[in-house]
Amino acid sequence: MQKILFYKNLITKNGTGFTIIEVLVALAIISTLLVISVSNFSQTRLQLSLSRVTAKFAQDLRRTQQLSLAEARYFDGQGVEHPIAGKGIYVDLSSLGNKKYIMYADKVTGNNAYDVSDYLLETIDFSVDEPGIIIKNINNVTSQSDSHNFNPYNNITYITPITSGQSIEFVFAVESDQSKTKTVLVNTAGLIEIK
Repeated sequence: MQKILFYKNLITKNGTGFTIIEVLVALAIISTLLVISVSNFSQTRLQLSLSRVTAKFAQDLRRTQQLSLAEARYFDGQGVEHPIAGKGIYVDLSSLGNKKYIMYADKVTGNNAYDVSDYLLETIDFSVDEPGIIIKNINNVTSQSDSHNFNPYNNITYITPITSGQSIEFVFAVESDQSKTKTVLVNTAGLIEIK
């Protein structure tokens, strides 16, 4: 009796209903779409990771810029105040690798670049949260490193070493397919843009 009632529910008022073939075709289409979306999930995940890493890098550049404008001093772990000449970000593909960068406070001697005597604010290793993403290269510099220093006293952004022009490009890429890239462009006026 219940099978008959179930069958009657599938039949519309004019006597037509779904055949088993129509239901199987609909299930096959849904299954095919599901397989396509699941197989493309890893590439989509890497593209999203690439977007998140470049956005975080640009955000960290803006944060060091704002910190340098807000306060020209640094407090160490013991609470001792040290005067500084700016704050910045240091990227070195040869010594730090292509998955890390450093946020630092430039000592008051003010060489406007990172050196080992500067105060370390934070080391960012994005391979922990976003594996599979690398800094592919740094354009418009003479070496594999860049020191990006924001000086609060004269509102100048120092890029060391810059080869030509007024800007530098940090190119991030998917490690397994380095043709998929995003670029963070920074110029000496302090403007930061993601391409």
